[in-house]
Amino acid sequence: MKNLALIVLAACALSACGSDNNNNSSSSSSGASSSGSSSSGSSSSSSSGSSSGSSSSSSSSSSSSGSSSGVSGSVAQGIYCGSFTSSASASSSGSSSSSSSGAQASAGFCGGTATTPVFFGLIQADGSAVLFSRQSASFVLYSPGALTGASFNAVPVTAYGLNDSMVGGAGGGKETGTVDGTATTSTGLGGSTTTLAGVISGGDGTKVNFSATSNAASWNTAASASAIAGSYTGAFSVGSTAYTPSLTIAAASDGSATITGTDTTTTTCTYTGKVTTPDPVHNDYNVTLASSCLTGKNFSGIGAFFPPSLSSPGGILSKAQLKAGLTDGSTTGIYLNLTAK
Repeated sequence: MKNLALIVLAACALSACGSDNNNNSSSSSSGASSSGSSSSGSSSSSSSGSSSGSSSSSSSSSSSSGSSSGVSGSVAQGIYCGSFTSSASASSSGSSSSSSSGAQASAGFCGGTATTPVFFGLIQADGSAVLFSRQSASFVLYSPGALTGASFNAVPVTAYGLNDSMVGGAGGGKETGTVDGTATTSTGLGGSTTTLAGVISGGDGTKVNFSATSNAASWNTAASASAIAGSYTGAFSVGSTAYTPSLTIAAASDGSATITGTDTTTTTCTYTGKVTTPDPVHNDYNVTLASSCLTGKNFSGIGAFFPPSLSSPGGILSKAQLKAGLTDGSTTGIYLNLTAK
């Protein structure tokens, strides 16, 4: 699956993604939806989180998950929750039948759990996306090329094993493949809803079918540095090493936000980063993160913010959460799930 990572988060038919408990990147399963670009799926694979959010190339129709925005682009832009099936011989329809239990648990996505994850994703207006799901027994972050149309075929995607999950023959490894699917938008009394369905094919023959629904209420929430400013704790793993950052996000005068902090387990680790809002009218953030303990790895990707009053499949969030899918553009992907202190 190819390099490109931007958080595509998910919406099961409820109000938004995100379980109450944050720490534990181990639940990196919930995936993100993808929308495709016209059949080629766009060969340009944007690197995780570097998307500008400015108008997308392919797709003039901007029927995002239930909203109109000043940023035109992918018809599938939005936050998604859904379900998936994984097997070495699964067919490609995307009509996955196995879904998450909806039970809330540590580090769950959209109400799913580490053992029963759901497909979770985020697609930006320019087609940048990040999807989380499961590949066989491994939790995976999928970084696809631009998903900008109502259908997409053979879009390159890179799969990164999370929390030492086996991918590409190695714990925390990666492999390349393709993603095919469709984004279908319908309008009802509650507004527009986009259904994302398709299949992710791995180089090892594994196929992951997914089906997810956009959450307009969550996606159509304005993004700003002031909204996410605060103190957070989180957890993620690189290979077999776990990190537990304690981070401060502070609004800057230019409208962005800075990230600083240390690790609660290894205080010699320091963190720096930045958060920007490529599409201010939507719940859409570009995130970068670097750690002194991860020399040479500068992570970037996309994410979304969920306030404490948000209703999720697992219940009402008691604390705000910022969820992002990041990659170093090379060998490593992480699910950064931060919970407000």
